[in-house]
Amino acid sequence: MSDPRFLIPEVSLCRTISYAGGLVAIGAIYLASAKGGLALASIHPSATPIWPPTGVALAGVLLWGYRIWPAIFAAAMIANATTAGSVATAIAIATGNSLEAVVGAYLINRWSGGCNTFSTPNSVAKFALICVVIATPISASIGLSSLAAAGYIKQTNFADAWVTWWLGDVTGALVIAPVIVLWGSSHYPAFNRNGFLETVGVLATAAAVGLIAFSPLVEQTPSRDPLGFLAILPMLWAALRLGPRDTATVALMLAGITIWGTLAGGGPFTTADLNASFLLVLMFLISITVPSLLLSADVEIRKKAEESLRRAQVELERKVAERTQELELANAAKSRFLAMASHDLRQPLHALGLFVAQLRTPLKSRERTKTIEQIDATRKEMDEMFNSLLDISKLDAGILTPRIAEFPIARLLQKIETTFDQATRKKGLRLHVRRSDAWVRSDAMLLERILLNLVSNAVRYTLRGGIIVGCRRRGEMLRIEVWDTGPGIPDNQKQNIFGEFFQVPAPERNRHGGLGLGLAIVDRLRLLLNHQIDLTSTVGRGSRFAILVPIVDEGVTSTAPVVSPLPGAFAVEGKVVLVIADAQIVQEGTGGLLGKWGYSVLSTGSDEAALMRVAQRQQRPDLIISDYHLASGKTGIRAIEQINAAFGSSIPAILISGDTSAEPLRDANERGYILLHKPVDPMRLRAVMHELFRDHGG
Repeated sequence: MSDPRFLIPEVSLCRTISYAGGLVAIGAIYLASAKGGLALASIHPSATPIWPPTGVALAGVLLWGYRIWPAIFAAAMIANATTAGSVATAIAIATGNSLEAVVGAYLINRWSGGCNTFSTPNSVAKFALICVVIATPISASIGLSSLAAAGYIKQTNFADAWVTWWLGDVTGALVIAPVIVLWGSSHYPAFNRNGFLETVGVLATAAAVGLIAFSPLVEQTPSRDPLGFLAILPMLWAALRLGPRDTATVALMLAGITIWGTLAGGGPFTTADLNASFLLVLMFLISITVPSLLLSADVEIRKKAEESLRRAQVELERKVAERTQELELANAAKSRFLAMASHDLRQPLHALGLFVAQLRTPLKSRERTKTIEQIDATRKEMDEMFNSLLDISKLDAGILTPRIAEFPIARLLQKIETTFDQATRKKGLRLHVRRSDAWVRSDAMLLERILLNLVSNAVRYTLRGGIIVGCRRRGEMLRIEVWDTGPGIPDNQKQNIFGEFFQVPAPERNRHGGLGLGLAIVDRLRLLLNHQIDLTSTVGRGSRFAILVPIVDEGVTSTAPVVSPLPGAFAVEGKVVLVIADAQIVQEGTGGLLGKWGYSVLSTGSDEAALMRVAQRQQRPDLIISDYHLASGKTGIRAIEQINAAFGSSIPAILISGDTSAEPLRDANERGYILLHKPVDPMRLRAVMHELFRDHGG
């Protein structure tokens, strides 16, 4: 293998050779065009009205940079030294020609967009202004001043020679440079037959007009002179249809034919003075080229704007189609949800009706106890379904905000073991939770919900064997894994299981309650926490879910764990609870339960009735439990605040709502109230009440 250190000189040598070759090529082109232009000089050997080298030099510097100036200088010096004057005047003229190209290119790069100068009317106008007013006078002034100082031109001819020199350079810059720059910097699209034929058509038209109006092939008569105005037709065609590049090409073609015809004595510009004839040709070329380039740039902008609008319209139509499809899918999902939720929620309701019917019949004590346990299990199943719906609603509303902290994973593992130990024993399954002393960074409550859902799913689907929950360190991540020996998940269903309301088809003996939202909640929570989750499963052998959580150094807990008080930790005798609910059945159910717990209960259906009851009782309630939504569009928050205002103090309050939207939870949080969603677990309600009593001094 070659040593890279030896390749550096080779690369440098190749670049040097390439640079030298480029200079030679540009110099040769400049020299050939210069000798051709000087051959047409009549007023002075060094002052010619036809000077293409200005356009060649200006385009060369724009395309290849300022480093090509030596080629321009050398070629200009050789051309002038071999034509007239002396070596000193040739050097001065070459200096003026080089400065003309470098200064013009610098100003065009600085003010007019460089090689993109022909893309807008404004930049075309700046290009023309720079060429006419700033760049070309440099060459004419330096060149003729040096000739005059050396005595090679008379003072009487100086003005005419300067105008001739200047107009020759202007025409070279305005006619030759655009063609070279546009062809040298254009991006050539794929071949288009119609575009190619139209380009051929406009060039053929330009050639025909030039031959008819300007060539010596047609006899020159006074009636032929007006035909020169026909030259504007192919220029307009090219400007309106084909763009700046073809417009500049047509202008160059017409310039060549016009100069040839005038030199041969034909065309409308022929006079007795050849130099004057050429000056007329130059003014004609300038007058048709610059406006046509301006028009073509304006048309090009309009075409690009139309194309942008067309693309924007296509993109908008695509987005509308996508949005329409999303809405259709959302409607289909909504219909599917209503059908599935209706079916799954009716199952426990149907079972409750059957159990209640059994209670109405004479039952033995053991049978009655069993039926009550079945009713409670059915209630818990419905509660789980509603909690899943509530979680999805919160995630959709975007009201869950992660509270990232550092904590030991052992807490969650212990919670998993405590929560599912009895359930797995009841099904005859083995639950093994492997301890870990790792600390992680996440939201403890949301990560706990993820793990609870994963383990709950495993317990629900597994009929025999067991569940293992453990952790593995993977670099800076902790991999928390949940293994089960369930039926497994087919490969074609592994993506679907994280969708809403999806359940893997199971045999009749493994039917279970639920809405199929557990894994959908897991997926949304892990996205919220930015945790990765992996799934491996084999049909008939089981599944493994793994979630990756960042590991942190072991820390110290900021607060000691709070031990919840036991139900009987507070005395409830004498405690007055005000219950506000517009549904009579809710008043009776809540009042009856609280009464069994030992509270004194005041039940009302509205805020007005609540104020009347507490006024009659003349006793401040110790706690208010109110529905969030009351009759006549009122809210429980308003009722609580009215009662607080009547007593002049803040009474602890609990809001209960079946509305899972974001507004009730946001309103409750803003005012510092606790919001529980229906159906409320009685033990959950009792724990919250005791917590409020404890926080408010018993």
